[in-house]
Amino acid sequence: MLRERKTENHALQMENGILTEAQQKDPELIQLLLDKIVKKKGFENVRANAEGYETPAKIRRGKDTEEYFIPDCTGEVNGRKSYFELGMKSDDERELVTKWRLLSSLANYKHGKLYLAVPRGHMAFTNRILADYPIQAEVVKL
Repeated sequence: MLRERKTENHALQMENGILTEAQQKDPELIQLLLDKIVKKKGFENVRANAEGYETPAKIRRGKDTEEYFIPDCTGEVNGRKSYFELGMKSDDERELVTKWRLLSSLANYKHGKLYLAVPRGHMAFTNRILADYPIQAEVVKL
């Protein structure tokens, strides 16, 4: 079930009742994330929520639920898969923490890392979340 509603200049997609966050994020910020971090660090098999890239695989929140998350970007280096997210303020802190914890655990399991690319004005929020919750992530300024 796919529904779409428009707000300002963004199309927000609803899939199975979950708002796919990447649709809310500025495509220019995702492209900056790709250029400044992913490509610079030599990642291969890059998937991203950006034009010209294959969309990353959906990650189910739990085996008993239909809820899932889609990372902003994924990539591999030396067979180690890493996940990339824009670290931005959110009204739904609980869902953001859940997503980052899940991505951090998956990255750890696959011997990779979770990278949080933080645009100007969002660093204090991102650092507070990382201080308050057990999330392993490398923070990179955009």
